[in-house]
Parts: sequence; structure tokens; C-alpha cells
Amino acid sequence: MEGAVLGGSQQNKMLCDGAVMNGPEFFMKYAGYRLLPKNKVAADVISDAQTLFGISLPQSQGSSLRLSSSWMVVTPEWVATNFKVLPETGFKTNLKFPEAIRLALKSGQPCMILSLGKRTLQPRDLFVTYDPRATRKCSEGSIKTYDATLEKDWTS
Repeated sequence: MEGAVLGGSQQNKMLCDGAVMNGPEFFMKYAGYRLLPKNKVAADVISDAQTLFGISLPQSQGSSLRLSSSWMVVTPEWVATNFKVLPETGFKTNLKFPEAIRLALKSGQPCMILSLGKRTLQPRDLFVTYDPRATRKCSEGSIKTYDATLEKDWTS
């Protein structure tokens, strides 16, 4: 019955370096630890994600701001965002949200789509999309699932 759960199939077990990751693990590995200051790392992904979403982060223009009122698309290969991250994170900042979503879904790799509002995002709100037929758009307290193979308009 393992294959009946999205993310539990034999094919998905080979993703992400041979292991299926939960949302906080995926986010912290591919994006969060590039943002979280080293002196704040607790080595527990849930605690680290909670810390990251609750602190002010340095921005490219010199100010600091909490990770909010922005979007982020996370894949194992790249991260795109409109948050003014420091250049050393290596995040892509030249894409529009719909374009980043389409690129992530076309890559065939797992991805995470975040729409960050003013309220603090919680680790429980982080979900990985393993299949475009069940694309998860995560925001604080609200997870929406779309079939990206059928619903082309939801990315705008």
C-alpha cells in the first residue's frame, strides 16, 4: 500500500539523493540553510525552519527583513525568489513567479512552491510537490493543491 500515497512510490524513493524528504527537510536542505545564519543553526530541521521564519534576514540592499510578503520556488538544483536575498545565497532573483513555477514543474524534480504573506510561515505548512498532478502551493495556514497538468491558469 506504500505506493498509494503520493511521494511513497518506488520512483519517488529515488528522488532527493535516494530519500523522500518531508517539507521542512527539503526546504532547509535546498534553501533554508543558505539563509539561516550559522550561529542560529540547531541541527533540527523543524527548529531551524521555525527560527528562519521568525528572524530578520539581511537583504541585498543592506536592510534586514523577515522572510514575508514574497514568494519562493525551491528545487534540488535551484531556488528562485523575489525576496531581496544576498547574492552569496545563489538564489535566482530574475524570474517571475509563474515562470519559476513552470520551470520547476517541467524539470521533473521535486519542488516546493511558497507564497509568503505577512504572517509567519510554520514548518507544518511546508509540502513538497513530487508530481505535477498534485502540485502544492504553500502559504501560512493554507495549502492549495492543483493539477498543473490540467489547470494552466493558476500560476498567474
